[in-house]
Amino acid sequence: MPRAFVWIAVGTGVLAAVLSGHLITAMAAGGPVAVPDVPAYLGIAQWVGGDGLAPQSIPFQPGYGLLLAPLVALSGVSLLSVQGEAVHQLALIVNSLAAAAAVLVAARLGMILSRRWWVAGVAGLIAAVHPSLSSASRIAWPETLLGLTVLGVATVVALAIQRGTAAWRIWGSAGLLATLAVSLHARMVVLVVALVVTAAACRIGRRAWAALGGGLLIGAAATTIALLLTDTWPRARLSQAAQLDRGLEPIATVSGQLLALGAGTVGLGLIGLIAGLSTAFDLFRPFRWGPAGNPDELIAGDAPAATTAVAPDPEGCSGQRQRGGANGGSQRGDPLAATALFVALGAVGAVLVGGWTLTGSDRADAVLYGRYLDPWAVPLAIVALGWLATRSARQRRDSRVLAVSAAVPLVACAVVVGTASSYDASPRRIMTLSFSPAWIWLDERLALVAAAALGVTLVGLLMAAVVLRRETEPEGEAVARASREHAATLSPDPDADGRPSSSTCAAASRHGVTRRRMPVQNSTAAVALVAAVVVLAAAATVLNHHHLADVGNVAHNQVTAAHAVADAADFGDLQCLAHDRTGVPEYALWLYRLEVPEIAHERVRLNSGSTSCSELVIADDDLAERCTNARHLVDEPAASWALWHLPRRMCIGL
Repeated sequence: MPRAFVWIAVGTGVLAAVLSGHLITAMAAGGPVAVPDVPAYLGIAQWVGGDGLAPQSIPFQPGYGLLLAPLVALSGVSLLSVQGEAVHQLALIVNSLAAAAAVLVAARLGMILSRRWWVAGVAGLIAAVHPSLSSASRIAWPETLLGLTVLGVATVVALAIQRGTAAWRIWGSAGLLATLAVSLHARMVVLVVALVVTAAACRIGRRAWAALGGGLLIGAAATTIALLLTDTWPRARLSQAAQLDRGLEPIATVSGQLLALGAGTVGLGLIGLIAGLSTAFDLFRPFRWGPAGNPDELIAGDAPAATTAVAPDPEGCSGQRQRGGANGGSQRGDPLAATALFVALGAVGAVLVGGWTLTGSDRADAVLYGRYLDPWAVPLAIVALGWLATRSARQRRDSRVLAVSAAVPLVACAVVVGTASSYDASPRRIMTLSFSPAWIWLDERLALVAAAALGVTLVGLLMAAVVLRRETEPEGEAVARASREHAATLSPDPDADGRPSSSTCAAASRHGVTRRRMPVQNSTAAVALVAAVVVLAAAATVLNHHHLADVGNVAHNQVTAAHAVADAADFGDLQCLAHDRTGVPEYALWLYRLEVPEIAHERVRLNSGSTSCSELVIADDDLAERCTNARHLVDEPAASWALWHLPRRMCIGL
């Protein structure tokens, strides 16, 4: 127990530090990241919770904005007098709370999967520093909440399996969380599919299915209502995604995502993914029975690769029946096997969705993309930690899992390097947060970054292989340990002389625990592996926050004219602000809409004789060369555009 108190004290300190750091960053943040996603999400919050107009044609899910809307309303923010920076800070505060909560949930998940305090501590530490949570929280989009949701649903699944059929109501919470996540981002539909498949594989009972179905229906109804009320169903994106003429490009984007996952977690993410898929293979494979026809007589080697000491029976990953006979106790199973299956299926779905939708871009980050898989990075790493920590209870195909985990990045790197010449546009750093140090230090050269990602992944897998190295244990000690480990399920009563009973010895032999190699959990390799993950994540987080601070300051200085526009809206009856398509990027409209949401914003193309919706126009600095009657009002210090006055809303050329 003293060790438990130490871990709790350290965890509390880490949690306080994480929350404080995130809140300080949120309060000191500059402007939003200049991508359409951010002001679009915040625009929904401004519309529902404030005085903003309803945004038109938003191709993003409404859940994040609807979550922020009550906070905007309760805080008394008047969007006619306070600029959008206040709403942006509210979003970052919500992200900060989500990132801190993820530390607790990750630690809880690690404890359930391994029953070891050091795994719980390491899981919480990784969640505290991994960029998928620690850096994404600085961007006003739902990625931090997505990571927390995946962790939350995985923890609920693990709890439901651990507590057995008596905890059937927990499945309702899992279904509700999974379907509500779809309102945050459309790709979270893979979370729902993974949950249903996991429940089927674990052969949960009728009451558990009823609870799960109820949660799914309630969440689906809430998500559907939100989409209908805000008219934010991504029709254009779905129509584009339905195109089938993509050739072999999805192979490159799928490969790049897997390589990015391995690099961002120093191989742990791939270990968790392959271990989960191995579990899926074993669970869906027909069982081979022993000669006695008893579930406990399963032929050695047929149990899932991610299971613990208790061999699975035909009930699946939730089919372990406690002592008490057929009518006594409750059915419990292996939470590690179920969670590994669930997280791996969700990650595979995210990879496939991302691989399909990322095609068509020439940006370098589109092929080595990290954003779509980032919500699964920490859960997969925790599954890998649980798998490594509980390996002493298994004599399964450890080497096969590591071999496949090594083969995947090798093939992926070859594909990425082979197609690197097709992606020559500059990458977006916010899409590669988890491996940003390599992008910076290698000058954003895709082939070199892919090679570095391969190297980091293989180093992590090599350390994991060293962790799995076992030392020979004397047969007598092995049998004694087998007696202790299997006392509850195999033979609780020793012989009269205190030695293990013959049935225990036979069971120990059958489960392959004699003359096995013991794990060294506190080995140098284990410490080095954890340190590598934490150091890489911490370095990426520091670099990301510096970059995001610079981007925020630039964005803040690109919309300084919004104050003049707001004054015109308050006192000059301004109803619309025009944005010239020539020389002004689309994200500029979203930034101005965030600052002045109470008026309409319309994109126009100004040429001789053309008109606009307003006499105030956002246009590039050379508008006077095209419209001789245009008068320069306010220059933007960090942009190539400015605020212009266009008399009678008409452009008069030379």
